[in-house]
Amino acid sequence: MLSLVFLKESRTMLVQYLWSFYVVLQFWALCRGKTLTWRQTALFVMAGALLVVPFTAFTVNAVHALAGGRARDTWSQAVLTPIVEEAWKLLPLGALLLFSRRASALGLCDYALAGAASGAGFQLAEELSRRWTNAGKLSDLYGYSYTMLGGETIHWDFFALFPGRFEESVLPSLMTVSHPVHTAMVALGVGAAVRFGAKRSRWLWLLPVLLLLWAILDHAAYNGQGSLPDWVMTVHAWTGSGYKTRAAFLLLLAAAVCYDYWTLNLVRRKLPLLPGELPVLNPFSELWGMVEALFRDRGSFAYRMGFYRQRRELAYLLLYGNAEALGREDAVRERTKRLYRAAAGLGAVLLAAGAAAGFAAWAQLHAAVPSADACFACLFDSLQNWWDRLSGLEKGAIIVGALALGLLFLEFWPALGLALTIPGVAGSGHEIAADIRDPKRLLTPENAIAAVAAIVLSRLPFGRAAEWLGKKARGPLERLLKKLGRLGRKEEPDMPGGKPPREDGGAHPDRGDGPDAGKEKDGDRDGDEGGDRDDDAAPAAGNGYREVEIVDQRGNPIGEFDEIDAERGIFYEDKTARGLDIVNPRTGLPTQTPQEFADKQILAKTRTRIHNLAAKAAGTRATAHGTPDVPSLERIRSIKHFVFRLDGDTPALRSAVENSLNALRAEFPDHTFQVLFRGKP
Repeated sequence: MLSLVFLKESRTMLVQYLWSFYVVLQFWALCRGKTLTWRQTALFVMAGALLVVPFTAFTVNAVHALAGGRARDTWSQAVLTPIVEEAWKLLPLGALLLFSRRASALGLCDYALAGAASGAGFQLAEELSRRWTNAGKLSDLYGYSYTMLGGETIHWDFFALFPGRFEESVLPSLMTVSHPVHTAMVALGVGAAVRFGAKRSRWLWLLPVLLLLWAILDHAAYNGQGSLPDWVMTVHAWTGSGYKTRAAFLLLLAAAVCYDYWTLNLVRRKLPLLPGELPVLNPFSELWGMVEALFRDRGSFAYRMGFYRQRRELAYLLLYGNAEALGREDAVRERTKRLYRAAAGLGAVLLAAGAAAGFAAWAQLHAAVPSADACFACLFDSLQNWWDRLSGLEKGAIIVGALALGLLFLEFWPALGLALTIPGVAGSGHEIAADIRDPKRLLTPENAIAAVAAIVLSRLPFGRAAEWLGKKARGPLERLLKKLGRLGRKEEPDMPGGKPPREDGGAHPDRGDGPDAGKEKDGDRDGDEGGDRDDDAAPAAGNGYREVEIVDQRGNPIGEFDEIDAERGIFYEDKTARGLDIVNPRTGLPTQTPQEFADKQILAKTRTRIHNLAAKAAGTRATAHGTPDVPSLERIRSIKHFVFRLDGDTPALRSAVENSLNALRAEFPDHTFQVLFRGKP
């Protein structure tokens, strides 16, 4: 941020970054069916600016080195450059499709947003180079893209959709849209081919090829106007001379949004709904819900926006993700290993080169004598003097620019804190300079006491003893808190939609504590069919081992089984599902949806437990409230049957649990998984 004070180029960079940030925000708002987070979108922007641009320049220079010519030649500007730029801007999307397991569960809007972000990053770097190099009296008066014959050629209009288009303001005859629009349009075609090509027709792969050729034609016609053959310009005129490209992309994007929400409604019975939400999922009700939260309860705005995105992500996983992602796992893992080995080798070479260069610089280093005019404290005085001279509008622009820059690397609140730090530091320059000139000003009694206390705690054995005690007590305290939390959850109210657990103390098929244990009462059916029969048919627990803990080689706990029936070969896991419908009064949303509960308590924990049991476990041991005798590790490793006992029972809970069980069955085909509703705990 200090560069904004001393370097004009830094302020120029901030202006262009704000424009590119604004373009990405427009795509972010229009791609309603997206599941990409803002951080993932920012990564595509950075990839377009930091990876695609250098790779494009390297490709063009390599072609010129082999074929000759200069970058200003017509064949280079109007043929080579458009082809290379439009193709290489798709590289970040290609990397996602090749190396990400989640790529098979993307919505069509995700493809458009990823392409737009990559194109925005590319245009950010390209326009920065133009702004820095197009210096002179003409650019100072009229703008960096002004020419004598064409006038303004690059248009950044705040009230325009997708600003940054290329069009001469004097007698315009053609135009080309900005890089984000071209790349988003081609990426959307790639998404349609990926989604429908394998199931319907391989000819659909012609769609992204045709869209790519259209983007190249627009780009080439604008770069080579007046130099290309007439037939090229005639074909370009048939496509609308660049004026129809944005409208065509908007039609494709509208179709993509409609298709994404149509697929969401195919599995809407398995998705959570907010109180009062329409049964048909659509982008308009989601937008209205976010606007209502923004003006009525701003604290719930971020929660509601995240809920909608995660619900779409869950729907795509249910529709496309599980089988496809599991089928791609081995190939993705192998490609990742190859890239890792290549990157590790390149990193070793770079480290060796850096070490050699550093040694050479050290060998030739001369003693540097600081100038008598050097004054570090004076920099902070100059900083505050410059800050005080700025108007309120200029200060606000700098803070907004810092916020936009921080959003590339941080979430919203940390980025906001970073942006608000700037006026605090700049406005306190004189105080900081005074502290540098006279450090004794910091030696107030409060600071002195704090410094002495820190030294005492770090040097005396008492501090080290407290640190040692904290490490030793961590394990027992975690187990104690876990027991207390489990006891506390039993006092929560049951879900209104479910059947209350039996409290009569009589025979219970889930507990195995009566003469008819394991048999189902006719009155328990209540007309339930289908999934209920499978659930109630799960085996009941007999006499076994309770609360068996598995530990690693150091004796640290890495998992616990609530109950083990070693004779019948069954793990019993007790889960409390009460209170899932309780609405958080601050956010207006449920504390936890049934699907979130099932994914966390059943899918994630069981997956971790199976992996730990197979790879990390070194032994078993009893817990304070469990049975004193525990089975051996070898004995429980042979058990492949899990039974989950839940004390709640609603249609939403059954659907969510079944989704998690299906994911476990696909991931661990040699295991079996069942569930008992209205059972223990």
